[in-house]
Amino acid sequence: MIQIRPASQSQFYVQASPWSHYFTSFSGIKDTAATAQYADGIRQRVYNVKGPKTLSEMTIATPFDPIQHADVLDFWKSHGCEFITVTITPVTCGEDPQPLGSRTIILPDAQLTSVNFGAVDRTSGNPSTVEITMVSDNFLYN
Repeated sequence: MIQIRPASQSQFYVQASPWSHYFTSFSGIKDTAATAQYADGIRQRVYNVKGPKTLSEMTIATPFDPIQHADVLDFWKSHGCEFITVTITPVTCGEDPQPLGSRTIILPDAQLTSVNFGAVDRTSGNPSTVEITMVSDNFLYN
């Protein structure tokens, strides 16, 4: 019998080039095919057909450090059509996480569509975050 050892959501190391720091959350990949319906005109039946696939927008986020994450905001402010590469690596548990297995999720050509940061609530103890939303046409699982 095969034993499955699923990784928890906290067992992933999320990086985005060109930045050297890591991110603590990733929304995940949703790759969806378009569908359409048609009738053949003879039978009282509607049929389905699958069309091309598209990736939904994705987000990465981390608690916001105004000094460490200034490069993210500078990139956004000067952003033209540059691409970033996002890498999501499964890792072991513990203080010194190591890659878990040999496969990694890679978004090789992601483009930023929005940056969200600077939310303030003076009555809250929750950390402020920086969130990056992006689109990509492809993902790899190597």
